[in-house]
Order: sequence, then structure tokens, then C-alpha cells
Amino acid sequence: MSEIKQKRVLWYTRRNGVVRGPYPEKQIGRYILLGRIRQDDELRPDEGEWATLNRYPELIPEVMTLPPTDENLQKLMMARLHEDERRPRDRRDGEGDDLPAAVRERRTGPERRQPEAQDMLRYRELKYQVAHRQQRKTDLYRYPLSFAALVLLGFVLSYLLRQVQPDQPPPDCNATARPGVNWDGCNLSGLDSSEANLVGAHMRNARLDAIDLRSARLAGADLQYSSITFGNLSNADLSHASLVGATARGADLRNVRFTNADLSYANLSDTRMEGADLSGADLSNAIWIDRKPCLKGSVGACRRAR
Repeated sequence: MSEIKQKRVLWYTRRNGVVRGPYPEKQIGRYILLGRIRQDDELRPDEGEWATLNRYPELIPEVMTLPPTDENLQKLMMARLHEDERRPRDRRDGEGDDLPAAVRERRTGPERRQPEAQDMLRYRELKYQVAHRQQRKTDLYRYPLSFAALVLLGFVLSYLLRQVQPDQPPPDCNATARPGVNWDGCNLSGLDSSEANLVGAHMRNARLDAIDLRSARLAGADLQYSSITFGNLSNADLSHASLVGATARGADLRNVRFTNADLSYANLSDTRMEGADLSGADLSNAIWIDRKPCLKGSVGACRRAR
């Protein structure tokens, strides 16, 4: 991949046999950010072979690989809104009966963009208005829209951060280990994915008994109410992960990074925790390695009643 980058080659995409392109690498990154290129789409550089997006992780914008904290979700939302060049209304609306049927009906079914939240549409409307007001300076003096729009945008973005979440694929228990994989409710006992990149993975209510996730990256992963009894997660990165109510009895958690993770109500009895980093980790009401509960409000260490 280093040679491809140095040549600054163009890229092609393929979905359901339809090839599009060529696109520069920067455009590919925009399409990935906006969801126009999906994980199962195929890509090919000039003189290269077709492969899914997982083969080219360096094309994925960095903001999409960050742990899903509130701050990082805000960054992701801002990046998407900044790159979204669409106008406020559907380009096919209000065009009359003269619009060719092929254009009016394209991207039907799963290919068609899904309806957006009213707040997202309102944001795009405001963005469009502000851009055009800046082109007509006389209107800026007559109507101080820019300032009012910026204030309103702040409220809209705050609401969107609470209401809008990145698209999440349905659970797929046969999916390979990759960032953001959805293994919710899956029985993955005996899974061997040491050193795998599972950043932002969805593993809620999953069976992960006797797994091998040594040195795996699970930052921001959701493992709420999962069972990882006697699994090996030594040296794994579980920073910002959610393990609320998870069962990890007897698991090897040595040198695991639990920075700012949520371990409330988790069962950690009989686990090995030597060298684990619990900085900022919430251990409220968790069952500690000695099978005794931690007090509510335990952060960074298991506190006990005196």
C-alpha cells in the first residue's frame, strides 16, 4: 500500500457488479465518511485487484476510528456535516413530470437514501441559506442571518448528537473480526482473534467463553451483559468500552487497559487483573476478584464499606 500512496493513483468502486470511478483518494475518504461506500463494497486502485474496504483500512478517515465517546461522536458528526454537499431538498422533488423516469426512480429500494431526521434537513437548509447570503452582501446588512444561523446551528447540533447515531449494520454472527462489527447476541465461544482490531465492536449479550482476544483492540466496544468466562484478554485495549453487567469470571485480564471503561455491575470474580489500568474506570456495584461487591461510585479502584 505504501507504493500505491506514493503514486497517487485513482480508485474505482464496485457494488452489485456496477463499477464507478475513477476517484482520487480524498474523494474515496469523503464517500466512506458519508456512508456512500460501505464495508462490503469493493475497491480497486489503478492496476490493482478488487478487494473489500477492510483490505484498505488506511482509506477510512481517522475520525471514524476513534472510540465512540461523546466528544468523538461530535467530531464525527461535524466531519459528516462539513463534507455533505447536498442541497436542502431532494433533487428529484419539484421537477415536474418532464423528469425522465430513469432519473426519478434510480437508487430505489436499499440503494435509495433513507429519509433523514427533520433536524438534519433543517441544518442543511440553514447551511445552504448562509452560503447564499454570503454571496449577496447587501442582504447580510439587511438581515443578520449569519449570526442567528450560527446560534441555531449550535442547538441543532446538540440535538443531533443526542438523537442521531452512525448507521449500525444488523448482527452477523458469521462476520469476520473488524472495527465496528456487530456480534450482538452471538455465541462466539472459543473465538480466536488475538491482536484483532475490534474498535467500536457491538458484542452486547454475546457468549465469549474461552475466547482468545490477547492484545486485541476493543476501544469503545459494547460488551454489556456479555459472558466472557475464562477468556483471555490479556494486554487488550478496552478503553472507553462498556461492560455493564458483563460476566468475566476467571478471565485473564492482566495488563488490560480499562481507561474510562464502564464496568458497573460486572462480575469480575476470580479474574487475574495484575497490571490492569483502571484509570477512570467505573466499578460501581461490580463484583471484584475476591467475589465481594464494590461500592457505588467506585472509580479507578474497587471501594469497600468501612
